[in-house]
Amino acid sequence: MISAESKAKTMSSFNERFFKTVGRHFVSLSCVQRQPGKAEETVLVFSGFLVEAGGVWFYVTAGHILKDIRASLTDGREFEVWRLDDQTAGNRFKGAAIPYAFDIDKWLVIDDEDIGLDYAVLPLDTIYRLQLKAGGAIPIDKVAWGDHVTEHDQWALVGIPSETIVYDQENFITGRIAVMPLKSAEEPALAGRKAENQFYARLTDLGNVKDIGGMSGGPIFALKKIEGEWRYKVIGVQSSWYPSVRTIAACPFVSLGAALEELVGAAKAPIELPTNPGQYPT
Repeated sequence: MISAESKAKTMSSFNERFFKTVGRHFVSLSCVQRQPGKAEETVLVFSGFLVEAGGVWFYVTAGHILKDIRASLTDGREFEVWRLDDQTAGNRFKGAAIPYAFDIDKWLVIDDEDIGLDYAVLPLDTIYRLQLKAGGAIPIDKVAWGDHVTEHDQWALVGIPSETIVYDQENFITGRIAVMPLKSAEEPALAGRKAENQFYARLTDLGNVKDIGGMSGGPIFALKKIEGEWRYKVIGVQSSWYPSVRTIAACPFVSLGAALEELVGAAKAPIELPTNPGQYPT
């Protein structure tokens, strides 16, 4: 029988090796939230990741995150100190995150709670793409897009639990990255129509994390060992959590990737102008 200590060491070693690879794609988004007339600050850190579709870099997270931010803005709350943090990519700049000029109107949000659609996507301006690239971050390209129904040896969720976040009240917001092993699971009884657009997985090991709140938007990877090497593909975006059955809900990534490619293709398509001068408006 394998001891608990041996299992822990094996999992720790696996997480370390795995994260050295997929950590290049993981980027968190952080900010400080304030309410008018109050001195208290709330530090927020969101999980997300980079993908490339049609030659364009996108930042991907969960749609309900942007929905909640928009609602807070409407209620008069203020958000400051926005940062894109690529520390897991091996950031070479002494822990400094990338200042980000947040503009909610630049985000594409697909969020329908009733049927389980939960995506938010930001096309990254050149300035952010260059800074992320300089820090070692790279997007997931189409070769590593996958589907949750394909054969695999292991699933894993990557994200930052809110319980690990620390703010120095000046410049640095930090959090501990968690890699959590998953196993495919049946849809929870409360899922309802959401099951049409989601898949489900049970957390097999929470490690020393008590609550996975804050991991929404994190990528879910499928891993398979091929010829002695672990290969991975991104298969989903973590959306919600059913704690009573330790089951997460995820939105498939491959459908989002296809939609992004279509959007980029449409944006790059040449505009056909009328050849007859009489067709131009005067």
